Amino acid sequence: MKEFKYGNTIVIIHSPLVLMSAEERKEWFEKEWEKGNPVLKQIAKAVLDCCRPKDSE
Repeated sequence: MKEFKYGNTIVIIHSPLVLMSAEERKEWFEKEWEKGNPVLKQIAKAVLDCCRPKDSE
């Protein structure tokens, strides 16, 4: 668990990813991507959908 404070808001992250080094996170994401982690794939699709212009659909 890790806490961040933004103004009057406290954000608590319960993911073990927050405790990993950048290299450990990269390895985790690569392994999960190769395994076909459906949640990771959905997050990636959502990010890409936000970056695409509306008329390219």
